[in-house]
Order: sequence, then structure tokens, then C-alpha cells
Amino acid sequence: MAKKTERPKLDTRKHVARKEREEKQIKSALVVTGIVIGLALLLLVYAVVDNFIVKPNKVVARVGDAVIKADDFEANVIYTRLNMLSTANNYAYYAQILGDSGSQFKSAGIEIIAQLNDPELLGEIVLNQMIDDQLIREEAAKRGITVSDEEIQDALQSSFGFYPMGTKTPTITPTIVNTPTWSSEQFELIKPTDTATPAPTSTATPEGWEPTQAATATSEIQATPEATTPTVEPTATEIPTVTPTPTVYTTKLYGKELGNYLDDLKTYGISRRQIEDIFRANLLRTKLMEDVTKDMLPQEEQVWVRHILVDSEDVAKEVIEKLKNGGDWAALAAEYSTDTSNKDNGGDLGWIGKNDSYIQEFKDAAFALNEPGQISEPVETTYGWHIIQLVSKATNNINDTKFKQNKQIFFDNWLLELRNSRTDIQIDEIWKTLTPTKPVVPAELSNFFFN
Repeated sequence: MAKKTERPKLDTRKHVARKEREEKQIKSALVVTGIVIGLALLLLVYAVVDNFIVKPNKVVARVGDAVIKADDFEANVIYTRLNMLSTANNYAYYAQILGDSGSQFKSAGIEIIAQLNDPELLGEIVLNQMIDDQLIREEAAKRGITVSDEEIQDALQSSFGFYPMGTKTPTITPTIVNTPTWSSEQFELIKPTDTATPAPTSTATPEGWEPTQAATATSEIQATPEATTPTVEPTATEIPTVTPTPTVYTTKLYGKELGNYLDDLKTYGISRRQIEDIFRANLLRTKLMEDVTKDMLPQEEQVWVRHILVDSEDVAKEVIEKLKNGGDWAALAAEYSTDTSNKDNGGDLGWIGKNDSYIQEFKDAAFALNEPGQISEPVETTYGWHIIQLVSKATNNINDTKFKQNKQIFFDNWLLELRNSRTDIQIDEIWKTLTPTKPVVPAELSNFFFN
């Protein structure tokens, strides 16, 4: 029986229209999908370009023709945060070990954590230091001062405690300090047979070494010293101390430890070039400071004073009136002074230099006195009202530690004047949006200091 042949189906207009609609829908869907994928790719490319090309090359500050770029700024901030966290961890360790007697470490740690929790403040400090570094580079170039690659490598090695040519032996230089020559006026004022004199003794101090100061009673008028963190001037130059082991420290071992450390920094986006730039900047700063302060002598103008501290101006005037009427200074100090650290010693403060940590108003009044026995008018500070008496005024020799401190202060003031004289320093507020907040402060470290 013959098969029936099927008739070809004829598409009706309805079928044709539906098919066209389906094809258009598929085509539209493909177009939309393509557009979405294209936009996603554009966003990805933009993010990559912005993060790795545009953002790192954004300029956060200009110093003359030189620019400070975002990638170097971010690296310096992160490196500073790493060093501050390391210091805070050390303070926490010492505070735990020493207990109640380690309160100064806990106080210092609290200041560091507070700065780390204020990224804008820390970013501003770091940016200002980078601007100063550029000024130093320019001034060093004018003076022919340079830092070689070899010096940078030596600095890296010493930061790890590695000395391939042997450790340096410090030279001992005598520390010459002032021993006052008593005048008849001073004998009459101080009465050295009854009151301990502030005469310092001659000691020997290794050059380049600063001894740890023993805890002493602090006069109430002394200003609280500023915290010594990458806060005062947060310099990012230290590498964490490597724990010593019995293994001989060879070049190979040093290279391995340095490599591991640089690899760790790389995870934070800090390159070896940036670390070497930081070391170069600090070496250049040290060299320039030595050149700027080369003519300074280990001497300073000092005043030997004593004071009586009271609560009000009226009481201060009352004490001054009694002194004018022949009242005994030591007796009045013992009776009236609220400075318990020296009231029973006639309020004797010994020799004071202009850079010592006393309230500025107090130092200004003390150095305004010129004649032995001269008494100031009442001087107001945050601690109360002072009556100051000059015992002696002289240019005295100072020890090595004090000399280094004075040179640092002189250089800092010199650098500030140099910066204030420039009109070509521009800072872009964009740095505020680029300041890193990593690495963050661990919760356990923050809890230790604040709880």
C-alpha cells in the first residue's frame, strides 16, 4: 500500500508574526546581555586603571617642580602605622611586665593608639614630613650632600643588627658640665651649707649613646613631655628588632630575613624602592642637620632660679610684699609654695636652659631676670602663680645628650623657617580621601590600653 505524502505546512500570518517577535526578543536579549557585559568590562577596566595607574599617580602635594604622588604617600602612611603598632605592642608588653610601675608605658601606648584611630591627623603628619623631606633634598643638593646606595644598604643591615665588617665600638668622650663658682651674692641667697646645691658632676658619656634616665621627682611647673612616637614627628624608619639566636648571623641569613620582611611589606603595597627611599630621606636629614649645626658649641645660656608657687595673684603679691619687707625666702617657700617637690628646698630649681621642658611663660619670665637676687612680678601658668628669683645667669657647658637635643631643636626651627619662606608649596585636599587606615589596631591591643 503506497505511503501517503504529507503536505508541507504552510505558515500562516499569525505564525510568521509570532516567529518574528520571538526572533526580535532573542536579538534584544542578546543585545542587552552584550551591553551589560560590556559595561561590566568597562567598569572592571576603569577600576584596574584607576587603582593601578590613575590613583597611584595622583598628586597630593607639590614642592616647587617636585611632586608627591599618592602611592608614595600611602606607602609612607602604612609604614608609619606598622611601626607605631610595633611600638604600641612593645609598650603593652612592658606595661604588663612592670605592672603599676609601668604606667608610663601604658600612657604612651594610649597616645599611640589614639593617633592611629585618627587617620586624618596621622596622614597630615606624614604628608608634612614628606614635604620637609623634599625641602631637605633640595637644600642638601645645594650643599653637595648626598647619600650613596651603599650607605642605604649599610643602614638596612644595621637596622637588622647585621654588621658584616664587625660592630662599631663607641668612642668615649668626656662630658663637660658646669660647676658653678660661688659668688658672695649666691652664698647669701642660697646658703649652701643649709641647702643642697644643684651643681652637676662631670661624667663620661659614649658618643652617640643616650642613657636611660632614672625616675626622679618632677617639678609641678615642668611641662608634660610630648609623646615620642611616629606622633611627634612620626618618622617611619625602624624595622622591628630581630630576635637574636645562637646561629651565626651570615650574609645569607640576613638576606633571607630581609627578603621575608620585604615580602611582608609587599602585602601592604609597599615596595623595596619605597623602603629605600624612606631610609635615604632619613640619612639625608641626619647629614643635613649635622651640616646646619656644625658651628654650634656644646654650651647654652642658662639661669639658676628658685620659685614659690601659689594659687592666686593676690597671694603671690602678698608673698612679694613680705619679701620686700625682709622676709626669708626659704621660710616663705616652705609656708606658701604648693610645689611639694621643692618647697622645703627653698623652691630651688637649679640651672634651666631655654630648651628645657618648663612652661614657656615661666622660662620667659626667668630669662628676663638679669641680676642675682632679682625677683619677678607674679607669673601665671597653668599650674598657678609663680614668684621667681634669679640666683645666677651664665653661658654653661652642657653634656652630649643635651647638646644633641639642642641641635635637633635648632635644626627643626631652621627647617620650619625654610618652609615658611617658600611660596611654591601646594597641598591637594585629595590626600584626605587617600589616607590609608590599614593596618587597623587589633581589638585586643585597644582593649588593653583603654580598659
